[in-house]
Amino acid sequence: MSRNSSGVTAIPPDLLVEIFEKLPTKSLARFRCVSYQWESIINNFIVIDSIVTRRLIQPPRDPHFFFEKCWFQPQHDHLPFTTLSCHQVTDGEQHYQEEILGKCEGYLIGFQYVGGLIGFWCSHNVQYFRIHNPTTRQSLFLPNIRRLPGSLFYLFGYDPFKNQYKVLCLAHNLHERSLSCTIFILGDVSKEWRDIQCSIGFHFLFNQEVCINGAIYYKARDANGTPVLVSFDVRHEIFNHVQTPENLLAYYNHGVSSLVNYHGKLGCICPSSFNWNEMDMWVMLAAEKQEWSKIDTFLDMLQGLPNLNMMRFEGVTNPGGEIVIVHKDYSGELALNVYYYDTKQNDLRIAEIKTTRRPSDQVTIRAVTDHVENIMRLSLFEERVLEY
Repeated sequence: MSRNSSGVTAIPPDLLVEIFEKLPTKSLARFRCVSYQWESIINNFIVIDSIVTRRLIQPPRDPHFFFEKCWFQPQHDHLPFTTLSCHQVTDGEQHYQEEILGKCEGYLIGFQYVGGLIGFWCSHNVQYFRIHNPTTRQSLFLPNIRRLPGSLFYLFGYDPFKNQYKVLCLAHNLHERSLSCTIFILGDVSKEWRDIQCSIGFHFLFNQEVCINGAIYYKARDANGTPVLVSFDVRHEIFNHVQTPENLLAYYNHGVSSLVNYHGKLGCICPSSFNWNEMDMWVMLAAEKQEWSKIDTFLDMLQGLPNLNMMRFEGVTNPGGEIVIVHKDYSGELALNVYYYDTKQNDLRIAEIKTTRRPSDQVTIRAVTDHVENIMRLSLFEERVLEY
């Protein structure tokens, strides 16, 4: 270490990096304010290199739950309002509840959690995609996308190789069976949407997707109405059809098959050969070869659960391997119960989440099993930033 002219000891940058890598995320967020040098080191070395590594080395034991609470106000009975809050339950204890997103007009659509950031859009204005960082409590709107004919869907993905977040917009024109694709890269100097080509032709996306190891997987139907599984390579911006076992796609109309992140691999939970008393867990072992394996059939998963059509499989905890199950919607006096199915012990446990709500509130619970604290500043990407 060396001393400057004022006698203050200067810590070498490589030593600062080693120290910062061992600090909690919230401390890093505060230490960025110490000096331009510290901010530069944290932004360029810690945020860029350590977020994904920390997630893999220290996976969260319990999921984080995000609550979408929707209600109507008397003077605005034609337009709903939605808030988003975060909650965690560990060993039966309620750790915290924090409102991370204030009241917004319309329904919240397409909730997607990728690498510590949340992406979504609202029914009131579908031309604006919004990204929120629950760690820094910053939120931004991407630039307004030009109005394309047809229905708009957004996919939010992360490329770990280049450390890039990308948003893909698909505009489906059902009448003409056409598909327009545009993409936005966070951090790109142009700050503009760019057109890309879809090599697999027209397909209509369902509202379920999961991003794993730089690929976004989602369920869709092709031009003939046939169920298909599609992948989008975030880095190379390429679409591909994914080959699957037959019964993985057999339940699209019922909405009971779920794509999940199973310990870093694509997994699918679906009924076993039209026997709704049994559930299969399929895992794609090799993404390049698209090889699938049925790792287990769970006979007692549905015992003690309400109607399967009213439930949604949210994910698999890591490393515990519990399947997290929630109600599709919680309304009226329905208790905010979440269910954990232990695949090893063949056992089901229930946790009730305590929160304040009115009987008229409609609540949707999103379980995030790969939560990571991300101190990336969204203002680095886009100037239009909202802080709460």
